[in-house]
Amino acid sequence: MSNLPFLSKILEKLVAKRLVTHLSSHILHDNLQSAYRTGHSTETLLLKVHRDIVETLDRKCMAAFVLFDLSAAFDVIDHKIIQTRFEHSFGVTGSSLY
Repeated sequence: MSNLPFLSKILEKLVAKRLVTHLSSHILHDNLQSAYRTGHSTETLLLKVHRDIVETLDRKCMAAFVLFDLSAAFDVIDHKIIQTRFEHSFGVTGSSLY
């Protein structure tokens, strides 16, 4: 359950929508990113992973599948690194970063 006030929730959704639009219009998403993209989901990601594993096994090669739980990653990363990445890689600058 979120403790954010009503206006903060609206602002968060507005910023998220604008950011996704910016990333999409400037083709800044990674080609394989499934999260936060229209027409992509965990299902499309799982289908790609399955296809890659099957193709690897068909070539008589070994396949490994490693999973990481990154659910708390944002809590432990240096926020200055995120700001720098947004500024240099995605063109988000100024007051949008703070």
